[in-house]
Amino acid sequence: MQKKYFVRYLFDFIVIVLGITVSFWFNQLSIQTANNKERIKVLNNIKEEVEEIKKYSEVRLKTWNEDINIYNQFLNKKFNFKSIKEITSSKSRIEFNLIYYRDFEPPMNRYNSMINSGDIKYIKSEKLKEILTRLHTFNLSNIKTTVEYEKSLKEQLINLLTLNHSDLFMAGVNKKLTLKNYSELLRNSIDNDMQLKSNLLVQMKYFKTRVSLLRLYIFVLEELEAELIKIKKSI
Repeated sequence: MQKKYFVRYLFDFIVIVLGITVSFWFNQLSIQTANNKERIKVLNNIKEEVEEIKKYSEVRLKTWNEDINIYNQFLNKKFNFKSIKEITSSKSRIEFNLIYYRDFEPPMNRYNSMINSGDIKYIKSEKLKEILTRLHTFNLSNIKTTVEYEKSLKEQLINLLTLNHSDLFMAGVNKKLTLKNYSELLRNSIDNDMQLKSNLLVQMKYFKTRVSLLRLYIFVLEELEAELIKIKKSI
């Protein structure tokens, strides 16, 4: 009799334990499935943002290289207006080089949202996290630092142009003055003012540094793309 009750209680105990185990297993499976969905969503968001940043960066690289080419032409001993015309047909484009700085604000809304919401936890790959951190902190910070330096250099250049070459500002807004006339006026100003010339040379060095840092930034973007492809294949 006691053996009969023992077997019955043992059976009930096994059923309860088994039920709890199965319930726990299904719960864990449900959590894992939900986490995988969130993980795929996060990876897709990163992929889309990388594509957007890459497009933005390539446009910036093209523009920054044009900035260097414009300065190169005006600082070259053998000035050639045809070379200027191949780069731009606008006086305002040249004037922009002289008095405005170019910011660098790549689209990072998705990444910032992941950081703020904590969704970054769904990324399992430590390598992917490391590349993201390197891209959005170290590499981005380096480019932004050159932008800040350029900003201060532009202020100096504007003061110099305002005091010693105000005719350039007047020529910029004079619709009757052609691009060729404006270019020749700027070239003569540079030739006759060593302070202006040295200021532009320093600026061009920052332009070149900025381009080098942007190339590195794009390289890390491509590294990030390759890691995303690798991870998605393993899912």
